[in-house]
Formats: sequence, structure tokens, C-alpha cells
Amino acid sequence: MTPKQYLYKKNFCTLPWVGVFIQPDGRVQNCAITKTSLGNINHQPLEDIVMGSINQAIKQDMMSDVYHQGCDQCYNLEKDQKNSMEQVSNRVWYLKTLYDKDLTVFDNAKNHVPKMLDLRWKNTCNFACVYCGPDLSSLWASELNLPQKISDDALKNSLEYIYTHLDTVNHVYLAGGEPLLIKENLVLLDKMYAINPDVSIRINTNLSIINNDIYNALKKFKNVHWTVSIDNIGQEFEYVRYGGSWTKFVENLNQLRNDFDKINFNSVWFILNATGVFDCIDFILDQGFHENSIIVNPLEYPDHWHVNNLSEETLEQIRIKIKNKLDAANPIYSLYNSLNLMLNYTNRPTKKDINSTFANLDELDKRRKLDSRTIFKDLYKEENHGKTI
Repeated sequence: MTPKQYLYKKNFCTLPWVGVFIQPDGRVQNCAITKTSLGNINHQPLEDIVMGSINQAIKQDMMSDVYHQGCDQCYNLEKDQKNSMEQVSNRVWYLKTLYDKDLTVFDNAKNHVPKMLDLRWKNTCNFACVYCGPDLSSLWASELNLPQKISDDALKNSLEYIYTHLDTVNHVYLAGGEPLLIKENLVLLDKMYAINPDVSIRINTNLSIINNDIYNALKKFKNVHWTVSIDNIGQEFEYVRYGGSWTKFVENLNQLRNDFDKINFNSVWFILNATGVFDCIDFILDQGFHENSIIVNPLEYPDHWHVNNLSEETLEQIRIKIKNKLDAANPIYSLYNSLNLMLNYTNRPTKKDINSTFANLDELDKRRKLDSRTIFKDLYKEENHGKTI
């Protein structure tokens, strides 16, 4: 089969054959957004998991062009576009990275060659973002007094498996947690540079800490692409990305752009930046970054953070803002696709429960000694709507 035929095979994804994704709780998946777990490194060796029966069944389905329910987030994302290839879902992004490459690995469901590593060894993080949780943030976990979930032996064995396959890897994605704080990443980068210095590396960071050993190790590689997480600006940034400083973020962003030239931004769109996201977009553009560097993803869960919990009156005002942004955006770039996705999202049928939103904010305020009412004043105007929903 030619690369183009694979690219347009509707239910096909490369990741079951080439991907290794490890969650901070030990779960192994084919990618970050699938609903299907292949196993857990606390209970099985990593090699047995990626070569196991669950993954083989997924590959067999995809070879037969059968819809796999665990992958519906990518499929649904692509449905919102006139042409499914216009939207960069995980599936499409990884398909494009293999365009015109050797595809013989996909000839058999028993094959697995690690080429794409998505490694989140630990939940080590100095932020506790509102929409996150203890599985991905040690600060969250410390608030709730929860322990680390990957055993030392499981981590050691999995690292050894990864180290023996570094020569086949062409893409590494490091997240967490905060990848610049996870010490295992420094060892991985040192070994990778010695064996495979041309590898493509993508870092998903909160950009709170730079100039440490991991940051300096990344400077040695030629192909490092940074994904910077930012959802709001100013005091809203500091509430949503709890533990962060807006002043420090701006300072570090200026240094990052001096050291690296591949930088993009990822925003989670949810009820606490329902309109603030537009200020965030304007900030990025005002800094001189390109429209194609901005990706906004509507939050899928938990339900109490959904934008669609807002009243229809407020949602209509948001739709107008989105349409105005769409008129000014270039249709060929990721910002336009994100805005279009946001617009479609506001029209999804949703059972509104903004009272649950306020209950969760009240819980966060009490635990973190904050006052969301003084920060998100427009949101609290929705309380009256909440009483009648």
C-alpha cells in the first residue's frame, strides 16, 4: 500500500505499530487521547504490553478499516471539518510524519517497532492547573495526599526497554507532569544524543523553569519543538495554572524564543477562559508569533468545566467573537481550524450544570485560599442562569 493510501484510510492510525505512550500511573496506550489501555507497567513488562493481544486486535481492526471506538476523539475531531485531512488530529499528525517513509512495519498486526515515544514517567509538576488532577500533577497529588503510582522496579524495567530501542526512534514527545522537572528525562536525552542525535523532540511545558540541566541538554539537539501551555493571561493565568507566575512566564518565553525557533502554543478552552482565550490569542500574536503556532482544544471532560454550561445568551456572544476572529484568520493555519472547532463545539447538545461549576470553584478556593469571584466576575453573572437551568 502506498503512503497516500494509508493516509486516506479512514480508520487507520500508525501509532498501534510504532507508538509507546506511558502515563504517570503506569498505563500504556497507543497515544495520549485514546480510551483504550493496553496494560500497566506495574503489572507487565512494557514489551509484553505493546506486543500483546489487545494491541494486536486494534491493529487487525485498522488493517481491515474497522472503526475503533477507543479512537473516537480523533474521528470526532475530523468530522467537524469539510475534509478530514484539514484538521490536525493526533491520527492525522502522525500519519503525516510517516509520509513517503518505509511502511512495511504495517503489513502485520504482530509487528511493533518503537518510533514514536510519548513518555510521562512521573506526575512531577509544580503547577496544579484547574482542569488537571493528581494523576498528572504532583502538586495536585500533594493537595490530596496521594502517592506516586509507578513503582521503582516498573520504571527501571521500562526505561531499560526504551533505551534498547533508541536507534529506531524518530520522534520523542515529553510531557508529564512538567518534563523539565522529571529527572529521568535527562538520562534519556543524554543516551538519545549519543545514539540518535537527529531525532525530533517535542516538549510540552508550562515554561515555569528553564536553564536547568534538562533545558541545556535539549539545546544540543537540532530538532526540538516546544509546545507551551497557556490558557489565560494575567491573574486569570495564575488562577487557572495554579503555582504559576504570569510575570515569570513572559520572562521565560522571551528567553525561550532566543534559544529555540520552533515554538507553538496549546490552549485548553473551558469555562474559565471562555472569553479570556481571545485575550490569550491576542497576546501570542502581539508577541510576533504566527497564526499557525496556536492550537486551541475544547475541554472534553470533566463536564463541570465545559464552556457549554454557560447560558445560551452568553454562548451566542462567544459565537460572535469566534466568527469575528475567523473573519480575520487565515483558513490554512491552525488558529483558523481551532476557532472553527470551537464554534462547532458551542453547538453540541449539552446538559447544563453551571451550579456544579461553582461548587468546584468553591472547593478550589477554600483549599487554595483563593477568591475566584474577584477574578472571574463575568462568569459569576451566570449564577442566576444556573438557578433556572
